[in-house]
Amino acid sequence: RIAERENLEIVRIFQESKSAKNPGREKFNEMIEFIKQGKADAILCWKIDRLARNPLDDGLIKWLQQNEVIKQIKTFDRDYNADDNILLAGIEFSMANQYIRDLSKNVKRGNRAKLQKGEWPNMAPLGYLNENKKIIVDKTRARYIQKAFDLYATVGYSITEIADILFKDGFSSRKGYKYHRSKIHRMLTNPFYYGVMRVNGESYVGNHEPIISKDLFDKVQSALTGKHHGKKEKHFFAMRGFLKCEQCGCLLTPARKKGIVYFYCTNGKGSCDEHKKYLREKDLEKSLAEKFNDLKFDPQIVEIAYRAAKEKTNHTKSYLETAKINLANRLQAHKTKQQRLLDGYCEGNVAGEVYEAKSRELKKEEIDLKTQLAAIERKIQSKLSTLEQTKKAFLQAFSAEKEFLEAEDGRKRKLLEILLWNATFQNQELAKVSYKMPFQLLADEPEKGDFLKLLRGWDLNPRPGGYEPPELPDCSTPLYIDFSSAVNPCHS
Repeated sequence: RIAERENLEIVRIFQESKSAKNPGREKFNEMIEFIKQGKADAILCWKIDRLARNPLDDGLIKWLQQNEVIKQIKTFDRDYNADDNILLAGIEFSMANQYIRDLSKNVKRGNRAKLQKGEWPNMAPLGYLNENKKIIVDKTRARYIQKAFDLYATVGYSITEIADILFKDGFSSRKGYKYHRSKIHRMLTNPFYYGVMRVNGESYVGNHEPIISKDLFDKVQSALTGKHHGKKEKHFFAMRGFLKCEQCGCLLTPARKKGIVYFYCTNGKGSCDEHKKYLREKDLEKSLAEKFNDLKFDPQIVEIAYRAAKEKTNHTKSYLETAKINLANRLQAHKTKQQRLLDGYCEGNVAGEVYEAKSRELKKEEIDLKTQLAAIERKIQSKLSTLEQTKKAFLQAFSAEKEFLEAEDGRKRKLLEILLWNATFQNQELAKVSYKMPFQLLADEPEKGDFLKLLRGWDLNPRPGGYEPPELPDCSTPLYIDFSSAVNPCHS
């Protein structure tokens, strides 16, 4: 409208979409070059701060005006001519620059305040969603995040292989593309997934629900840095490292021959004849799966114990409340240490490099304490969480045989890591199985079908001889088991 009203000749229109905060805008530089070539000698823009909000572009515009290369800058409310006092234009350019600097500081200060409250000020990372100014778990994608961490922690998969596996399982971008290995790597190194937000080298405890545990995250970091990843396996064998020779104690090593996997004794001590005998992987899996029957408890007994234990949740809550108080006290003592360190530094009693090193150490310890405290608080909010996990451990043992036989190799290894220390073989037969706790307790219990006898070993409050067990619940409905975790059933 201004051009039409004042009969201005518009020789070219430049449309700039980038912010004027930083120098290096392509369209702006193109416009300046156009003017320097003498193809135009004036600029029409909405406001002068559209041209520059940084000192470099500001100085270039003012220099071209001073040398009358640019004879006029026209905005909707004012004209800036080359022969006028350029002080006003300089002031307005400086005000625009100061505004953008203040805006940046205010945004950073606001983001820092949100982070300190446990809120995430940016777009939610993969596996989470932004909803009503909160970060919630994306139930569809979270299971793929969990699987990625689980796979890499097994040491048997590279990041590229994990990307391929996840894509085959349906994990893709919104447009249906496979995520590149760099995206998977960033995901595996992001502490956000266990509840800690890291921004500009600083860590903050988040309010969002974690997808993985800190132990799993630490295990993956060790693998990524090569501490526990070792040499990449050419072939992945689910049972590698779990099978031993009963005669000499050496590990059984796998080999693939004509498409069939065999295990045999390494004979590391040079005195064992078992290394001459080869065991087929499928036969080993079948023998091991049948041995998992030793872990089975009647689901009816599990249900009765579960119902009885519900009455003891107040005791569990009391324990967690005590743990919470202890952690809070440790955190307060930690803050006192930080304050004393700062006081010593301000008074000149602590050298700068010593202060920096110790401050980083104390900050890391503080984050760990806050993470533990947040975990305790989540458990308190869900009073039956430990009890539910204990029930899962019993039911997991009940279904271990079927699950192991039907699972893919990666899942087979995960089950073995949960259940098994090792298994020994002799004369091509399974000799002995050693389970991890609490599953060894389940295997050692001979009276799995007698509820009263079972109580004598697990209950600190024996019933009198005339005690009658409650009526068995109806267990005709199929039980759907979740294998996501296993805990010590003695705990509840």
